[in-house]
Amino acid sequence: MKINLILSAYLLFASPALFALDLVNAYERAKQSDPNWQASQLQYEADQLNLGIANGNLLPTITLAGNVARKNQNVNQSASNIGLSLPASTTNKQITLTARQPLFRWDAWEGLKQVKTSIDLSEINLRIQQQNHILQVADTYFNVLRQQALTVANLQEEQALSEQLKVMNAKLNEGLIAKSDVSEANAQYQNARANRMSTHVQLVLAQEQLQQLIGSYRENLAVLREDFQFQKPVPNNMQDWENLAMSQNLGILQAKIQRRYAEDGKRVEQAALYPQIEAVGTYGYSKQSPESIMSQDGQFDQVGIEMNWNAYNGGRTQKSIKQATINVKKTEAQVEAATRKATSDVKKSFLQLESDEAKLQARKAAMDSATIVSKASQAQYQEGLKTMVDVLLAQRNAFSAKQDYLNSKYDYLLHVLQLKASVGRLTDQDVAEMNTWLVQ
Repeated sequence: MKINLILSAYLLFASPALFALDLVNAYERAKQSDPNWQASQLQYEADQLNLGIANGNLLPTITLAGNVARKNQNVNQSASNIGLSLPASTTNKQITLTARQPLFRWDAWEGLKQVKTSIDLSEINLRIQQQNHILQVADTYFNVLRQQALTVANLQEEQALSEQLKVMNAKLNEGLIAKSDVSEANAQYQNARANRMSTHVQLVLAQEQLQQLIGSYRENLAVLREDFQFQKPVPNNMQDWENLAMSQNLGILQAKIQRRYAEDGKRVEQAALYPQIEAVGTYGYSKQSPESIMSQDGQFDQVGIEMNWNAYNGGRTQKSIKQATINVKKTEAQVEAATRKATSDVKKSFLQLESDEAKLQARKAAMDSATIVSKASQAQYQEGLKTMVDVLLAQRNAFSAKQDYLNSKYDYLLHVLQLKASVGRLTDQDVAEMNTWLVQ
């Protein structure tokens, strides 16, 4: 079992560069394989078609209609007295071609404006979903790397404690150490073993989440460079980032367009107060059989103007206008909420990056120091200056410090992307730049 674990850890990091899957490749696969992202793109394409549908309300419409009607009637006796011969049963056939052109359709014009606004809103929604998709792919990718590194660290600790436990058991059999020391060492070993198993499960789950986004993959992932270093954000001033958020944050832009969409909707409802005027032209042909003196067979055409005005509909129009007015006020409140959220998000992300610099330095120093203390404790134990409890505690602190440092590195990477997302500037280019921090 242990040999398999060591071999698995080796394969995680020692695969040929040709087969390593980096962040850029993972993101490209996600764009092709992630069904949620594909659904977002298809929704955007469907929204674009609404403009053509709305334009159709202002363009001519042509209707072809036909009918056949059978009519039975009693012959009027007075018509017979004056010599008119009328059939008792007739069949009328008619076909018409009607063209309509709106001349005044204020509701259609306002509806077209609202559809144009909805297309702008759809574009912003897609950009938000794109940013979220980048964050999701990066978070999932780095989580696999995080769990890989933690699994290897826990495996190293487990192996070290296992070897130490063997040595102590041998010393116990020779009567050189107390049984309590062996008991403490065994407890630490069991704890390390449990931690390794837990992180291995988390690694499997992280790999499964990545597969949900990019599809099945057999390559190993490109890993974080050993010479990885903290880089200050540009610009390195929180006020500059706040200004960027006020002008470019996608949440604010989305809320403002939603407000404009609500204002357009109000004008659409108000347009119902105006009449609708259309030019109408009809051309047709009718035929009656059997023919009679009253028959009107042949071609016919007519041209005219129609007006429809819904003068009263039970007060529904006024209620709809009032409802639309309330919706406008609601979106105004949403703009304020989006502005506050954007300000909070950009401050949080910037401050997290500032603290990340201190965390990385502190945890790197703590890891180096704990490693030195652990080695020194082992040497002092051999000289009889330290107890086994001291050695195990120092060793636990060393591995714990290493895990803290690993977590800090991946937290920092995600905070970089989150800061750019908070001002609406997270793009594919940022994925490529992040990818330079990886090595195959």
